[in-house]
Amino acid sequence: MNKKLIGGALAVVAILGIAAWWFVFKDDAPEAVSVDDANAQLDEDLAAENDVAAGFDGDINATWIVDDEIGTFDFETASGSFAGFRVDEELTVGAVTAVGRSGGVTGSLTIDGDALTAAEIVVDMNTIVSNDSRRERAIRNAVDASGFPTATFTLTQPVDLPGGLADGDQVTVDAIGDLTVKGTTNQVTFTISALVRDDGFGIVTGSADLVWEDFGVTPPSAPIVVSIADEGVVEFQLVVAKG
Repeated sequence: MNKKLIGGALAVVAILGIAAWWFVFKDDAPEAVSVDDANAQLDEDLAAENDVAAGFDGDINATWIVDDEIGTFDFETASGSFAGFRVDEELTVGAVTAVGRSGGVTGSLTIDGDALTAAEIVVDMNTIVSNDSRRERAIRNAVDASGFPTATFTLTQPVDLPGGLADGDQVTVDAIGDLTVKGTTNQVTFTISALVRDDGFGIVTGSADLVWEDFGVTPPSAPIVVSIADEGVVEFQLVVAKG
């Protein structure tokens, strides 16, 4: 009888342990940025805020300003403008994807003669949050957010765009520029997707692979972390409007 009780108790402990791992360490990373997902979320944001833009006048040649007021960024909705990273982690309890994002994004994009001729995006590194809050202090320390409070991307080569773009058209291009993180600048190529909506808002998403050490960033460690990938993805989602 005692053996059965002990066996039953061990089984319960095992089940509780598995449940604890699932709820505490499960891989709940948000999906990578997507123009279609951002477009659907913007519809929800505008409906909730009863906000209406001036409408698209058919001319994409303008300076487009990052809208940092529409939506409220969080991991549940991925609303508004934000930038961040994705990296694979191997924990003692399994593999997960660590994601850090900041809703503190400002900047502008300039289109002239059916080409993206200028772009500068600035990210507040002190507002980075993670899909697991226990990572956040370590992430900010890794990028030295107190010493280097912003990261920037500046376009260095014009990007040709298809002519005759109209509202609802989606375009994907490569954009080459200088990415500065923790005071270190390297050339990076972002794959960018964008569309202009008939209400006058534009949506731009982008991602690029990078090696952390190239920017002087040492991935943080913790007792539960077995390893963190040397490479990761930097990504952004921007809601823009004509300036």
